[in-house]
Amino acid sequence: MQKSAGFVDLLGERRKDNDIMWVSRPMNPLLPHKLPPECKYSRKQAIEAALSNPRVELAIESLALAKRVDKSIIRKEARDMLEEMASKAHLPTVRWIGLLITKVLKRILLSIRINQSFLLQIRGQMRIAQVQYVYAPTHRSYLDFILLSYILFSYDMALPNIASGMDFYRMRVVGELLRKTGAFYMRRSFSTDILYKEIFRAYVASLVEHSDRAIEFFIEGTRSRSQKSIAPKFGLLAMILEGLFRGDVPDICFIPINITYDRPLEELLFAYELLGVPKPAESTSGLFRSLSILKEPFAHGHVYMKIAAPISAREFFNLKSRRISALSPHSKLPAVVVKRLGYAIIESHKKCTTLTPFNIIAILFNEKVHSCPEDHYTINTLLDDYHWLKELLSRSFSALTHPSVDESENDSNTENEKRDILESLNTHRELLAFDTTGKLRLKERHKNVTTNRNRNVKGHLLSETTMRLVVPAINIGVYLNPVFAFITVQGMIVLSIWSDNAMKDQCFERYFLLRSLLSNEFAMTMEIPKTAVISEWENGLSVLSNENCVFSVENKLIFGSNTKLRSILKNLLLPYIAAIRVTCILLSEWDNDKMGEPTERQIIKESQKKAENLMFNERKLGSYPYSLSIDLYSSTLVSLVAHGAVKMSERSCLYSADKIQLTSIIKDLDVILEEHHPSGSYLDIFPSISPQSSISIQAKL
Repeated sequence: MQKSAGFVDLLGERRKDNDIMWVSRPMNPLLPHKLPPECKYSRKQAIEAALSNPRVELAIESLALAKRVDKSIIRKEARDMLEEMASKAHLPTVRWIGLLITKVLKRILLSIRINQSFLLQIRGQMRIAQVQYVYAPTHRSYLDFILLSYILFSYDMALPNIASGMDFYRMRVVGELLRKTGAFYMRRSFSTDILYKEIFRAYVASLVEHSDRAIEFFIEGTRSRSQKSIAPKFGLLAMILEGLFRGDVPDICFIPINITYDRPLEELLFAYELLGVPKPAESTSGLFRSLSILKEPFAHGHVYMKIAAPISAREFFNLKSRRISALSPHSKLPAVVVKRLGYAIIESHKKCTTLTPFNIIAILFNEKVHSCPEDHYTINTLLDDYHWLKELLSRSFSALTHPSVDESENDSNTENEKRDILESLNTHRELLAFDTTGKLRLKERHKNVTTNRNRNVKGHLLSETTMRLVVPAINIGVYLNPVFAFITVQGMIVLSIWSDNAMKDQCFERYFLLRSLLSNEFAMTMEIPKTAVISEWENGLSVLSNENCVFSVENKLIFGSNTKLRSILKNLLLPYIAAIRVTCILLSEWDNDKMGEPTERQIIKESQKKAENLMFNERKLGSYPYSLSIDLYSSTLVSLVAHGAVKMSERSCLYSADKIQLTSIIKDLDVILEEHHPSGSYLDIFPSISPQSSISIQAKL
């Protein structure tokens, strides 16, 4: 396997070997959860154990009484649910699906890069540890679970029990095939279905305690269309932890895994989904249509998989919580334990984020648009700035920036970086490319789109002019987002300084406000003491000071000479500030007669509508295409509720605003947007966007 900066190319060997011989090789997959034979459950035993769970039996009895039917009828319903739910691992199926996957991956990808030494170290630990393991990968694409299974199969490690949505179950043939690779199915929402909830809880408990295979689930709950970390979901995590809380297992080790794509398979779909265009439904026919990705070899570049150190769940249980469990076996798992562990996994994901060459190119292009839109990049000027930014991100922000897999010791660093840039731009040539004069230009991606946008649009129906501008800009924005794993704190610090020689304590209060308003958007927990936030602030200031960007002198903050870094940081964050401002203004002026009841969907729709208007008519405060992303408004609502500026009625699901608080927030945001307003915008380059051929939105995998 070809080595590169501690990574290896997993596809390198596959391109040399016979695929049929490889998938047919003798295997004895490593089972990570060491259990005596009498404690290991088969599929049938797991189903029976779940049915005989006291809480399930109580739910069956209660439901039978409420419906006035015999318990056997409800018990049959429960068994049917479990048959629908339970996995059915089958190695021969895994082998032949592995053959197909190998062919596809070798066709569409240049490489799969993984930190192999760390994976081998974890595999060694699994041979001796007496604990259950849980794989917790990021969720950036439907390819995620396929890739992780492919990695484990490649290293003779047993495929885990994979938590999967019912969308896949309903796909003809495919649903059952996935079950045989380890998938177990869960409904998207079942909080009001007591029987299903208890059955699912019992089945998960049987996997934790009695399965010799690990468990895999996505802590973020859904794909991150924005390609950055999402605030963790706690439902399934809590169910997994209950086994440890009750003492059924000595420990559960969570293995965070970051998966980064040069170009996700759903790249263009993500841009449209962020704008509210409904995603195509999963179907077997859609799967076959998506095979058109095979037409162009290596079209999706590289995939980077960074495996992090296992996180011991036992360390999150203090003496008090253990005592509660021992004294009261039916006590509830402390929510604080679940939240702390959930955010610990997300933080590990962030630290393991790989910044691809195109991430760096996108940051530089975005900055050029906002600082000097008429000064287009050439290959030489891009190479200079690329080298500077890559070095800065690695040196001061501890970011992982990955070099070429085929580096030669005889090549200079400049030659390697130029090769990285050209290879990356070739992968993304439908979005960003040099024109015939050698200038780097954005491509138009919204043209003759074959989809009916008028049906079930989640937000406001944007005009065609708006779509032509924002689709490629949103597309670029998606590639900017991974860098927030490293620069969010420093970016908020820069925005909190409204002028040179600003008072440090006042800037911190503004930083604290921004952190609260952006906490959900950037998956930052607010349930930490203020002293920890102060430490975070001081560490961020230290980074900026070391880069000659901001200095702290006698309780004042003074701008340094590194205006380039300061400009990059603020221009990355301003679209998010603009979206929060739009939401706050809208809620403070909400009119039920004109806008309808303030449900989440209606607020998102009206916010996007207002943002579209501001983008063209109030450029100083709202000329940011990424502010039209509906995800920003959904996330902002969550943060405003947590901040206390907005309340949501659990009964009616309607929102009500504290107008005094919102007015204060709007005032602060206005100052930030006015003081840090860039000289350029995507509107300035709109006439120069290069035309693109007709685009057809494919059904997703």
